[in-house]
Parts: sequence; structure tokens; C-alpha cells
Amino acid sequence: MNKLSAALSSLLALSACAIGPGSSSWHKESASAEQAEHDRLQCERQARLSAPSASAPSYRGINAGSGSGVSDGLANAERQSGIANDCMRSRGYSIR
Repeated sequence: MNKLSAALSSLLALSACAIGPGSSSWHKESASAEQAEHDRLQCERQARLSAPSASAPSYRGINAGSGSGVSDGLANAERQSGIANDCMRSRGYSIR
């Protein structure tokens, strides 16, 4: 598996569990399911724009080691997940 594939796989895995283990979804009393999905997509978009892309190359140099791209991808995925979660909470959602 190349670095980009590993980073993207990690991003997918992290985003799947971004709301925490055992959690099912974001919930807000006054929001319909459609509104919650719309807000979630907006927050995820904001997170992707705010944090560097997992596919951005690493420029650490020739001695960086073979795992640099993967660790960069994991760090970016974690950062994006946190930004998206903070965005949803700021909109009044909680995990249910």
C-alpha cells in the first residue's frame, strides 16, 4: 500500500469514528434529519478547508523516512475531525 492510499484509508477510518465510540449521530432538538445532515456536510467541508489535505506532500527531506506521508495523513485527519466536531457543537448539536 502506498503512502497516499494508507493516509486516505486512515482518514476514512478516523472520519467514520469521528463522533466517538458507541455514538450513533449528531442530535439537535430543533433540527430535522435533513438539516443535521446539511450542517454536518458544511462542517466537514469547513474542516477540509481549514486543515491541510491528507494528500498534501510532505517536504521533510530525503531523510524523513518512509512513514512520513502516513503520519502526516493521520495528523491531518485528526485535525479535520476535531474541527468538524467543534463546528457541530458550535451549531448546538450533541452526540447521541
